[in-house]
Amino acid sequence: MPIPFATMSTKQPLGIKETLTSLMIAFMMAFIFRGFVIEGFIIPTGSMAPTLMGKHVRFVSPHNGYDWPTGPWDYSGRGNTGEPLRRQGTADFPPLTPTDPMTGLLIEPQRDRRLAAGDRVFVLKYLPGLQHPKRWDVVVFKNPGTHENFIKRLVGLPGEQLALVDGDVFTRAYAPGKTSTSGPHAWREPDWRIARKDERTQRTMFQPVFDSRYTPVRAEPTYRPPISPDDAGAWSGVQDATLWTYTGREATTLSWNDRRPITDYYAYNQGRPDRDRTTGLPPTNPFVRPEDLGAIAPVYPVSDLALRIAVEPTESPVAVTPTITARGLVLQGVVDPVSGVATVRMRPDATEGVNGWTDLDTGTFDGLHPGAVTEVEFWHVDQALWLFVDGRLVCGGPERGAYALTPAQRIEAAMVPTFDELVAVDERMATESNRPGVTSAGALARNDQYRNARVRWEFAGGPMRVHRVELERDIFYQPAPQRFQRATLGAHWDHFPTLSAEQFFMCGDNSPNSEDSRYWRDEDMNPWVRRNIDATPGVVNRDLVVGRAFIVYFPAPLSGGPILAPDFGRLRWIW
Repeated sequence: MPIPFATMSTKQPLGIKETLTSLMIAFMMAFIFRGFVIEGFIIPTGSMAPTLMGKHVRFVSPHNGYDWPTGPWDYSGRGNTGEPLRRQGTADFPPLTPTDPMTGLLIEPQRDRRLAAGDRVFVLKYLPGLQHPKRWDVVVFKNPGTHENFIKRLVGLPGEQLALVDGDVFTRAYAPGKTSTSGPHAWREPDWRIARKDERTQRTMFQPVFDSRYTPVRAEPTYRPPISPDDAGAWSGVQDATLWTYTGREATTLSWNDRRPITDYYAYNQGRPDRDRTTGLPPTNPFVRPEDLGAIAPVYPVSDLALRIAVEPTESPVAVTPTITARGLVLQGVVDPVSGVATVRMRPDATEGVNGWTDLDTGTFDGLHPGAVTEVEFWHVDQALWLFVDGRLVCGGPERGAYALTPAQRIEAAMVPTFDELVAVDERMATESNRPGVTSAGALARNDQYRNARVRWEFAGGPMRVHRVELERDIFYQPAPQRFQRATLGAHWDHFPTLSAEQFFMCGDNSPNSEDSRYWRDEDMNPWVRRNIDATPGVVNRDLVVGRAFIVYFPAPLSGGPILAPDFGRLRWIW
């Protein structure tokens, strides 16, 4: 039956009052959401690179296709003022001459390169009583000096003491009147614990050192790989191919050689033309940049490493044993396909033979059989050993693979002098106006006194193909005061923070190029912050913390163009 026209509903148009009311409600909801839940921020600088990118130039190597960013080279500043002085490509500022980070080979001089703008990120605000900042969060906060928005990684929590030793973070709970706050004895006490990361965060924080997939496509006479086989006659492809083949039947070894040191070198910090000011020639070793070549800080040897290798046995199962020698220890992951058992173990470097080994953990796996490619991954990070087979953790980890050292023991293991000798050096150099490590560089800032790690891969079982060899290193929090011409808070036994119940400690992932809690001085503090929030230099009060960055929603578009075109391939979560 048809519905009478008079009973049919009709939609009346909204009047001006209703429209304005709807718009006001929408704006109020947007402001409330932005103020209390999620807010967008732009990354201005490279202090968190490569986790988060500020303005930068992106290069692609013609030798192998490797893609990497560097800091903004369109200007060169004077000192720490950041004042733009010279445009790139002008007579007093030569064209860019970056170095391929995988091979050490120079690429053709670059002129008139467009800058990519900073990443845009969303920040989830910490709601009181519901969310609390956690260690290793990437956090936006108000800088205590400038009161501008900064973004760093949270490494120190309220109510604890923090020490930065050999690039790692050590913490312990603080008990007023009972816990030492300074002095060499404070770092000898046994209650210190190293701050370890979960697997997902650790994978984010690893930095590339070498990857055999980026061997030069064409033969380069000056290229020398950083890895050498013990039997060059039985190996092929190491010098000039991405697929390496071993045809021998005896046990064999691939070893990291001395052509490239394993350091906290950042390709991102290739900030100025790579030329010696005296000779005008490239440096002998592009991975060790002296300060007069524009280096922001000296490089330090790193022992927290990740070794990866993809092996395809061709006739019989092949056992793989990745090995790191560091801090007076030999650290191994033993992967035996015959027994199907994997082990992480360690022994003092001075001992030999089976009797010196201590097995930290064991597990079972299936792999390394003929005709199949198996990936073996071995980590030594934060005083723990991890062993993965085809992406699965088979033994070790942050608890089962751990070993313990106090800050004093870690210094003794990582450096050539003993801890007592280092203490004696700083005490001898101290005067009324100069306290090494507190007001000036201390003995721990001497990068030439740290021991270099040695790396090798051992094999047993017969012929094989190696599809990939990769080395990565952990972020190393530098004790180098020359970066900002001041001492480094946390990196000396007489100069480490004790955090109150409302204070945090922040560091940038690009450690050599990050002005963070390590370098903020008392005289730099904002008077309003000092008076109304917190007068302690080097810390971030809870009231200044905004929230946790959780996603890059608009990655680094090219600046200077008609439109902002994001690189959607680099949309990513932030860990």
